[in-house]
This record gives sequence, C-alpha cells and structure tokens, in this order.
Amino acid sequence: MNVLLDAVVRAGLGEAECRLTLPGVFAALMADRISAFPALRAHQRHAWHAFLSQLGAIALHAAGVADPPTDETAWRDLLRGLTPDDPNDDAWSLVTPFDRPALLQPPIPDGLAALKKQIATPDGLDMLVTAKNHDLKQAIMVEAAPEDWLFALLTLQTMEGFLGAGNYGISRMNGGFANRAALGISPPGGPGVHVRRDMLRLHAERQKIAEQYGYAVDRGTALVWLLPWDGTTSLQVTTLDPLYIEICRRVRLVRTDGVIGARAGASKVPRIVFTKGGLTGDPWAPSRTEKDGTAKVLTVDAGGFGYRRMVELIFPENGRPSLLQETADSDAPEGLSLVARALVRGQGKTEGYHERCVPLSRRVRQMLSGSRATDPAAEAARRRVELAGEVQYRVLRPALLALFQNGPERIDLRHDASARKADPFLATFDHAIDRDFFPRLWEELEADDPDTAGARRAAWVRDLLGQALAIVNEADHTAPKSAHRRYRARVRALQELALAPWRSTLLADYIVEKPHDGPT
Repeated sequence: MNVLLDAVVRAGLGEAECRLTLPGVFAALMADRISAFPALRAHQRHAWHAFLSQLGAIALHAAGVADPPTDETAWRDLLRGLTPDDPNDDAWSLVTPFDRPALLQPPIPDGLAALKKQIATPDGLDMLVTAKNHDLKQAIMVEAAPEDWLFALLTLQTMEGFLGAGNYGISRMNGGFANRAALGISPPGGPGVHVRRDMLRLHAERQKIAEQYGYAVDRGTALVWLLPWDGTTSLQVTTLDPLYIEICRRVRLVRTDGVIGARAGASKVPRIVFTKGGLTGDPWAPSRTEKDGTAKVLTVDAGGFGYRRMVELIFPENGRPSLLQETADSDAPEGLSLVARALVRGQGKTEGYHERCVPLSRRVRQMLSGSRATDPAAEAARRRVELAGEVQYRVLRPALLALFQNGPERIDLRHDASARKADPFLATFDHAIDRDFFPRLWEELEADDPDTAGARRAAWVRDLLGQALAIVNEADHTAPKSAHRRYRARVRALQELALAPWRSTLLADYIVEKPHDGPT
C-alpha cells in the first residue's frame, strides 16, 4: 500500500464518502471539502492533525512554495520531493522490505528477527493501555483496513511515552509518563481550514523555532523514519528539522498470506535525545515555569480540561501559550475556537482522553490577541475561578456536611464519612459551573461599561448559589440520612447556605439581601 498512489484513507465529502490517497487528502483539505475521517478514533485526532500540518509545512518549505496547492498531482510531487532517493516510494508505503524505510517505520539493520513481538491488530499496536479489557476492548480490529494500521502506527510513533524497559517514548513530552497535550486555535470551517491554518503558521515560524530550540535551519532530518535504527543510537536535536516528524519505536508492518500484522522490538536508547522539560518547540504545547524557575511543557492530569485548567492555559501567569494557541493577523475576525486535546497516560494505564472546544467571540478574540496575565480579561477570569471555588468549598461543602452529619451545632469539616458522601455532589456542582463558565465570562468581558460587567458577574454568582441550593435539595432527597433527624439536618444545611456567603469577603458584595440569623 503506497499512500501516494493507493486510496487508503476514507474521507467524508459532504454526505458522500470516498477513499483518497495521501496527496488526495491534502488536496481535498486545502479546498475544505472533507467533513470527517470515519476511521479516525477520538484519541488519534491530534496525531493525524499534527502529522498533516507538519508534513505539509515541511513539503512547502522544501519546494520553496508559499501557497498550498489544491491539486492532488501537485501534492504528490511535493511529498515525493522529500524523498528524492526513493524512486519506489518505499518511504510512503505501509509494507516494504525490512532494510528499506516504510511509512513511519525505520529500516531495521539487524533484521526482522530482532523484532520479536508479534501484533495481530491495529488496536494492539496503538498507544491505548487496555489491560483490564473494560471500557475499550483489546485487539478487536481483526478485519482492519490499511488505514486502521496507518492511524494506529501514527499515534504510537508520535504520541506514545515510556512503557517499560526498551519501550521509550517520544521527545515531545515532559518525561516518560507524561503526555503530548495540544492547544490551538481552530478557525471556522471543516478540518481542512484548521490544517491549512496551522500548516501556514508552521511554514512561517520554522526559522524562529529553529533558532530558539537549536534545530538545523536547513538540511535537518525532517522525516525521522527515513534513517536506519538498530536501537542503540539516538539523534541529537541539532541534526533535526524544526518541524520534524518523529518515531519512537522499532516497528514494522508485515504481510502474511495477504493479511497485515506488525512486528515490534525494543531499543536500548530513545530515538531522539531527551530535552530537559520536554521543551522541543512543539507548536501545540504550552509550557509552564515551576517555582524553582525551570520550564516544562504541559502535562495534563486525569482532571482534563476543566474550567480552572483552561483559565490557566488561556491566561497563563507562569508559563507561555503554545505557538498555535496565539491568534494571528491572518486569522478570521470571528468564529474562532480554542481546541484542547490530550490522552492522559499513567504508569501502565490510560486515564482518559480529554478534548474541549471553547468558542471565542469577536471581542474576546481581540482581547486575547495580546493578553497577559495582568490584563483585565485575565483578572476577570481568575476572579471567577476564585468565586466558584468559594461557593463550592465555603458554602456548598459545609451545607452538605451539615446535612450528612444530621444537623450538628458545630460542623466537623474533617469528618471523613460525611466528606465522602459530599464529594459526588461537589463534583456535580463543578460540572454545572463548567457547562457555561466561558460563555458567562465572555458576556462579562463584552459588556460596554463597568456597571454592566459587574451586574453580569453578580448575576452569575447568584446563579451559583441557586445551583448550590438545588444540589442540597437533591442530596436531601437521595442520600441516606438519619430519619429522625432529617428535618433538623435540612434546616441546618439551608441555614449554612443562607449565611455562609455573608461570612465570605469574596461573596458578600454580590448578595442582594442579608438573611436573618435564624433558620426559616
């Protein structure tokens, strides 16, 4: 299967579906004709998007072309221009002799016998860890198509981390058990508009990336799979193209009796020398500066992209946004969204795929163009996070504890049993905040005067208190409690809800009328 000539990838073209070659994919994307890739799994989205954006930018630079073509033949010529010493297109084929490069697979100088692990299905090759065989079943793609192998191979080679001795991860993450998180601006339109936008930004910024991170400005290795790898040597950053597409494992696809499978082997060293903090210039990766002054690329935890994390990423106090997260003059004035993606890895497990899209209005897009951590927009966002936390932990939590402790005179804030009962309800409240946090924040930022902005924030705080009341009512009806003290517990919880905001210096200014001290 030669992806330059064979139609391997299924693509949705409006209501129709067809198969395209890789050059055909590029041509259709540049014309924004593709609506979806049906075989692409959720956790593979960024790997595919980054591959297309990087490969396109690399090809444009190598050919000295500024404007991406919309013609399949032109794209085939651009891609072939990256492998001039490969007349048979081995580097663009899924299965080739082991001593020749194959797509995302390095030549194996010590022979195929060195790759001892045999893998029968693409999901067995993919980076997802499904050892317990629960949510996502193992090795079920027994009738896989070549594109399934392509996407699995791509995700493994460009997104995977450390997974035991001899199984090293990619260079673009902070440590073996981290992840390759991605934040970027997505313009209005289909996947093609997004790829074109990032491709052109990368093409324009490659010199800057090279100078900042020490890459070879010209003649650096861009397609790492072209180089033979015996598992004992690592590549230095100074030998790489600033937009290099990497590999991290010694893997080869093989065909037996007409059926594709894979062979995998260990290596003694990682393919690319690890950079401290994972700072490789990955254009989708934000970074943060620790208290000791060291900088590291973002690693997303199992909490994913909740509103608190997103505020930190949109308005970083101690860090830098990703290159492709920043808006540019060439971006559309409206209809932009900030897209965040990460597959969270753990030690021998997967802790979830997380994706979030935050739409940006015209005015908010203008505000974010030059936003700094001290800007009014950043201050408003952080204050809302603070207010939400105040309602959640200084108002709702004590009320829930009062309910589950059957209305004590003095609430025990460290009571483990009642705290465990309260946790699911606090999580529900957090999800309720998350649903409209950014639309409500944008409403405040788009206000024409400070009084209107203040009124919108006050209305939001009162809505949070209303949601807290609804959750206490739900807890009262659904959670087990002492029957003979139920009414006392409820009254004590409602009393806490009513009075706690007035004890808070953050919340008191947003409350219209102070209640009396006794329960009603």
